[in-house]
Amino acid sequence: MQENLLHAGNRQPVLRVRAEVHGTNVHGRVHMGWLMGQIDLAGSAVAERLARGQVTTVAVNAFQFANPIQLGDFVSIYADKLRLGQKSVTLKITVETERMSGEVLPVTELISTYVAIDDDGRSRLI
Repeated sequence: MQENLLHAGNRQPVLRVRAEVHGTNVHGRVHMGWLMGQIDLAGSAVAERLARGQVTTVAVNAFQFANPIQLGDFVSIYADKLRLGQKSVTLKITVETERMSGEVLPVTELISTYVAIDDDGRSRLI
């Protein structure tokens, strides 16, 4: 697996999903809860590959939003490995939104930490 997923013009998102009605409020903007679920899905997939097994999310730093996600936008989530410890994986996760016009806007960046776990839910060595 790559050390970091690609960014800039040739980058590949971990997850790319379209904002649909079930994730939006009455004004057509995406709820934070929906976005957090998508971020956790993407981040845990990368962390599981790096940890070679199950992980659980243990920390997410604060969110600050640069632009809203609107109904119909394509949301791209990217992940870069910041740290691979004995039992944990720390990722920088970046979210962008692509409007129907093709305009791409930053949404948020955050740091998320995952701990490798065994089948009983106890932390384990990576």
